[in-house]
Amino acid sequence: MMRIVRNDRGATLTEQLVALLLGSVMITGLYGFYRSELFHHISQEIKIATLEDARGALEIMVWDLKNAGSWGTGSAPPERGGVDDPDNDADTVCNRFYAATATMIHVQMDLNGNGNCADTDPRESIRYELTGPTSSCPGTNIIRRNGDCLVSNVAIPTAGKLFSYYDGAGADLGNAPSLQAIKRIRIAFAVQVKNPDPKIGGNLTSTLSTGVELRN
Repeated sequence: MMRIVRNDRGATLTEQLVALLLGSVMITGLYGFYRSELFHHISQEIKIATLEDARGALEIMVWDLKNAGSWGTGSAPPERGGVDDPDNDADTVCNRFYAATATMIHVQMDLNGNGNCADTDPRESIRYELTGPTSSCPGTNIIRRNGDCLVSNVAIPTAGKLFSYYDGAGADLGNAPSLQAIKRIRIAFAVQVKNPDPKIGGNLTSTLSTGVELRN
């Protein structure tokens, strides 16, 4: 009769070590893949949330700039003894553009037609500016709206301009434009947050930009 020989000696130490090594390699690879996917997902969620906040702020800026020079009475009302004239200069009427630079713009309007550009409800004298951070509004730079934090963690594009100004023919008016010549404004900035993956570090940066065509 044919005899069946059975090997009951089990796995040798070498075989066990090889199996352990192969298992460790597989687990390490799976962990690396899982970790990469997890941080990628977290990073995308952070970027989306940051962009949504920044887009909301950008919409507010666009609305304000489009309404600059909207006079409810049909013409710019007279200023009221410096109340709506922050520099107390020699102007005698409200200003569509009170001041404009690469990092600041101040506009006025009279939406309710009461002859006063200093109303706060609705807000009719609005100043946007790029400044340093505060304890409650972090980042290298922030954008303020009438002194209040509008956008935190701001990074300005390489050109260094938050606002760019153009005339009716599309010519760039530079960093100190003639206020009467401004017909279109471009807003551009980036928001950045810390990368959640400590192995990569750095910041997650998203850039936003839009153009504002003036209504009148």
